[in-house]
Amino acid sequence: MKKPNGNLLTVLAIMCITIFSLAIPVYAKKTVTDGKGIWVNIWNYPENPDMYCEYLKSNGIDTIYLQIFRSNTPAIQHLSKVNRIIESSHERDMKVIGWGYVFLNNPLGDAKKFITAAKHKTPTGEMFDGFAADIEEITSSRNIERFTSRVREALGKDYPLIAITFSPMSKSKKADPRYYAWKTIANNFDIIAPMTYWHGLVKYRSEKGAYDYTTQTITKLKEYTNKDDLKIHLIGDGQKTSSGEISGFLRAAEEHKVNAGVSLYPWHKPKDHQMETLGEFKL
Repeated sequence: MKKPNGNLLTVLAIMCITIFSLAIPVYAKKTVTDGKGIWVNIWNYPENPDMYCEYLKSNGIDTIYLQIFRSNTPAIQHLSKVNRIIESSHERDMKVIGWGYVFLNNPLGDAKKFITAAKHKTPTGEMFDGFAADIEEITSSRNIERFTSRVREALGKDYPLIAITFSPMSKSKKADPRYYAWKTIANNFDIIAPMTYWHGLVKYRSEKGAYDYTTQTITKLKEYTNKDDLKIHLIGDGQKTSSGEISGFLRAAEEHKVNAGVSLYPWHKPKDHQMETLGEFKL
């Protein structure tokens, strides 16, 4: 029997590799904001971080969005609680995304605080899983680019940066694309997290209203940024909202294939019915 020549062996090897590769499923890279989360602002930290983290985890929540600073506070306002929340969350296989409310009248000063907080390590060496900038005050392209350029220089191009923005449906004039640098934000952040707060407008206080508001938020966001493949994390309205409203919000997220997770921003602390509705939602 003749030995196969070298060319034949090469062809067979390539065929085997190709067949094997086709058999391996390809998974999309996970986004740091994937999953379901609850937001905590700087005035409403839980009194008992361990109990709070356990409460969230038991209700199907896997991410805490924790405010760490404002432009007029220290870089880390509540150091001991921040440490405990990060460590307690990670013990339960939960993520912690830090966020800061940046005025951007001093973009380099805001960047310095942002970098300090993002690099913070707890006594056991734990860190934030990502960091977000809440952009609501000065919204010019120049200031945003100065801020993000300095942050990227310090944290690296692969560090997950999230921009908390207005909903394009917001009645604030600042959300208007003539004033708000939507394209600049989309080009400088990895994920956009619009504040999808429908409940402040009476006509949207229903399941259908929340669904419509959320749907239009997604549609206009892609239009204003000119990005169909935009990474969107929807921050839902937890300001006295009903289970029906939250269900409408979540249904819109599902039907429009929101690709970077969902969360609720509660009124002080999330209500049980809000937690139950979000916790039962299957992404």
